[in-house]
Amino acid sequence: MATIDAIPRRDVLAIARAFLVEAYEGAWPEGSWFVSPCPDAGVLGTLAGVSAQEASRPARPGGPTIAAHAEHLRWYLALVNATLEGAPWQPDWSASWSLETVDESAWEALQAALRREFEALRSRLEGDLDVRDPLQLRGILALAPHSAYHLGAIRQLALRSEA
Repeated sequence: MATIDAIPRRDVLAIARAFLVEAYEGAWPEGSWFVSPCPDAGVLGTLAGVSAQEASRPARPGGPTIAAHAEHLRWYLALVNATLEGAPWQPDWSASWSLETVDESAWEALQAALRREFEALRSRLEGDLDVRDPLQLRGILALAPHSAYHLGAIRQLALRSEA
């Protein structure tokens, strides 16, 4: 049996990319590891089915909204993209939760910005990315579970909006 040390870094990054794609785009033709096996089951498809009004409604007073989760994901992907471009890792997590409500045009713009950050990161992971820093590799591997967590939270908030 192969050990983790024997797995080439490019293969580890390919697995990370596949999970990231599943989190944002949904199941692939071969199936799914963690999202529902239906069209648009990822973050982007789920958000597309939510109105700005629904995205701005918290489940409880003071709780996060779908828009807040979407902005947090966009912010996080932008941070990772910047880090892969050489910027220092200096997250200000409270800033990532600064958005709570959106109108229709802001909601469309946020979804487009999230898609751009996802596609930029996906493109980087498809390229010849040479990740040698263990902290950076850990961050890349954390992208899919982090995104899956927020996808679940978004889906729960969307269900409450429908009720």
